[in-house]
Amino acid sequence: MTTFAPPLSAEELVTKPMPQRPLGHLGWNASLLTLGGVKWDVKCSDTEAVALVHRAIELGVNTFDTAHAYGEGESERKLGLALEGIRHRYWVETKIGDRTYDGAKRQFETSLKRLRTDYVDLLFVHSLDTDDQREQIMQAESVLKALEEYRAAGNIRYIGVSGHWVRDVMLRILGEHRFDAVLFPVGLFNAAYDYSFLDTVLPFARSKEMAVLGMKIYGAGRIKQAKSLAPYLRYSIQQDIDTAVIGMDSIAQLEDTIRILKSDPGPISDAEVRALYPEAIAITQEWDEHEFSWVQGYKIP
Repeated sequence: MTTFAPPLSAEELVTKPMPQRPLGHLGWNASLLTLGGVKWDVKCSDTEAVALVHRAIELGVNTFDTAHAYGEGESERKLGLALEGIRHRYWVETKIGDRTYDGAKRQFETSLKRLRTDYVDLLFVHSLDTDDQREQIMQAESVLKALEEYRAAGNIRYIGVSGHWVRDVMLRILGEHRFDAVLFPVGLFNAAYDYSFLDTVLPFARSKEMAVLGMKIYGAGRIKQAKSLAPYLRYSIQQDIDTAVIGMDSIAQLEDTIRILKSDPGPISDAEVRALYPEAIAITQEWDEHEFSWVQGYKIP
């Protein structure tokens, strides 16, 4: 006689083991969800932000992403509070936006103080999207020189690059300098606007044996206007990425996301993806406070 196990309850599902993937060749098995540093940086109090980070840890998140600029420093500061005393157990990555040698050093020193640590696992040169920015960082006295000095001193383990807008610029950057990791949009929203990094930047990064992190999965917060989180999340995690970087504004949204990840969702079909394009475009035509309109420069197909 065949017996069937009853379906898992919502609490049983959310507490299942977290899926992990190797973070490139960096020696870390990253939780499929990396808790991004936006939303809770400005929408949550210190107590709420710490509770959110600790709940993420309870549910298996071991990788955290933030940036010097997020919430004018509040993201780094609150993450530092949440990880005080346990920081060494987790992967912490941040980003700096200054392209100059001296400016990058000032930003990074500030980031270390906010994070209450003397090192970060991964440091991104953040938001490189123009040829002028590419040329700036390739100068002899640039941010890259500063970061390599910090790496030699043990304050940075790995160096990466991130970009939101221009895939061709990202390709040139990856071809001109040896980075350990790259972060770029991998959301269905980009597919809807017919401007994807997946066909060009992703395979090139893999050919260079880089860690690949995906962002803009929830449309910089516009996902709250969608009928469901699930198809957008399914689209992104079926791509060849190591971890999905997603900012959250509440424990409820965190748990909803983790339930989907732990439910072993199947791949989403091309037909399902195309059917979501009208919704994805419609909900990114306007933006609320603290939402980043990174698709505004793309033409609607």
